[in-house]
Amino acid sequence: MDIIVLAIFSYALYRLAMSHHIRPWRWIINYVLTFMVSTFVMAIVLINIYGQNMMKDMDFMAKVAIKVEPFILLYQFVLFFFFRTRILKYVHALDELDKLENTPPTPPTPKKEDKDLSYFR
Repeated sequence: MDIIVLAIFSYALYRLAMSHHIRPWRWIINYVLTFMVSTFVMAIVLINIYGQNMMKDMDFMAKVAIKVEPFILLYQFVLFFFFRTRILKYVHALDELDKLENTPPTPPTPKKEDKDLSYFR
């Protein structure tokens, strides 16, 4: 189930990035790696909480997985929206940069002429 949702959200990030004409692979790789690393850390925490016997007893592991799965899906959903907002902020920042580059430069202010201090020599 997690892999299917991960693929759907990755495709949504891909389409969002392509619609704004930016490279999507940076965002997709960060999204997938963040999810995989956090899931791995969560698995290590669960093994520390329930002990190593959890890996030997499949019934107990299934009960723990049923309890944890909604939180994993919620985390995946929140992570998707985090990356979605990051893409939109990135696009907004690029637009602001384009506006700054396209504005004509302001003319330099005329310098005040220095006083002639040659009579002090």
